[in-house]
Amino acid sequence: MTNDETLETLELELAMMVRALRTRSVELDKKQELKRASYLILLLITKNGPMSVKQISGKLHLDISTVSRQAADLLADDMLYKKPSETDGRSYLYAINDKGLDMMTYIRHSRQQRFSKMTDEWDQAEIEEFTRLMKKFNSLME
Repeated sequence: MTNDETLETLELELAMMVRALRTRSVELDKKQELKRASYLILLLITKNGPMSVKQISGKLHLDISTVSRQAADLLADDMLYKKPSETDGRSYLYAINDKGLDMMTYIRHSRQQRFSKMTDEWDQAEIEEFTRLMKKFNSLME
């Protein structure tokens, strides 16, 4: 395959993957209590500790107003709490509480089960290589 053909195939496969992920996420959002974007906020705070709306929006490449709404929903659902910033008394950080951790753990487990089924016929080296390449590809979008 030439480089152009390879890139054409890559573009097609990515488009198909995005379409499948969008369709699947709509189906899952209907079944789950937590929207995909909210899950990402919980995951990010779990990995990085308490964060400001600005920090979250920067990491997720989302508008500050969008993150504010999603964080407010998580706050109302009692999955996050506000913590005063130690460096700036006028601002606050969002931190995850036990209910948020439980929800995130439940959703993470469901997703990992789905990925496990999808890659059931792959050997461990293939899964690791795919993961490595996905991380490399995703880092280009930052």
